[in-house]
Amino acid sequence: MTASPRGSRPEPLAGLDSVDWAKFRPRNRRDAERDACEIPDLIRGLARADGRAVHEWGEALKGALIHGHSGLYFRTVEPAAPFLIELCRSERPEVAAEALSLLLSCIGDGPFHPEPLRPDDTELSEVESRTWAIIHAGRAAYYPWLRSSHWGARIGALELLGVLEPKAPEFQRELARLEASDGNVGIQQAIREIRLDL
Repeated sequence: MTASPRGSRPEPLAGLDSVDWAKFRPRNRRDAERDACEIPDLIRGLARADGRAVHEWGEALKGALIHGHSGLYFRTVEPAAPFLIELCRSERPEVAAEALSLLLSCIGDGPFHPEPLRPDDTELSEVESRTWAIIHAGRAAYYPWLRSSHWGARIGALELLGVLEPKAPEFQRELARLEASDGNVGIQQAIREIRLDL
C-alpha cells in the first residue's frame, strides 16, 4: 500500500492521536486482524491514498474495526466513527466511498462479544446506541454523495442512509429521484431492497 506524500492534502483528522486506542482493543488481541493502535495511521493512510491503494487502506482499517468471521464490530468503531465521517467530507469520491462502506459495516450486526451475553449486561447495547447516534449525526456528510457521478460513493451513501433513516423525507425524495433518473442496475437493485425493508 502506498499513500500520497504528506502535506499534499490538508489534515482534517486532528484528534486522532489524542484517543487512547489501546483501551479499545478486544480482550483477545487475536480476534482482530489489525491492532487498535494502528487506527490513526490507517485512517491517515486512507485519507491520503490514491487509486487502488484506497481500497487496500480501507480493507486494512476494516481489520481493526470489524471481526472478520462474524461481521460484528469492535469497540474501536465508537471513537473511529467521527474520523470516518470526516473522510466522507473528502473531495475525492473514492475515499468517501470507502468511508461510507466502512460506516455501513460499523452499524451492521452489532458489537463483538466473544462470551455469551448476560441478560443484565447493558454495556454492549450502550456501545451500539452511542455508535449509531454518532454515525447518524454525520448524515449531512452522506447526502451530497447521492448526486455524485462516482458509482461507489453514490451506492455507499444510498445503502448507508437506507439503513440510518429510510423514512426521512429528504431521503425519500432522493430515493424517488434516483429511481426515476439513475440507470445503474446496482443502484436500482439497492433501491428495491430499501423499499422492501420499509
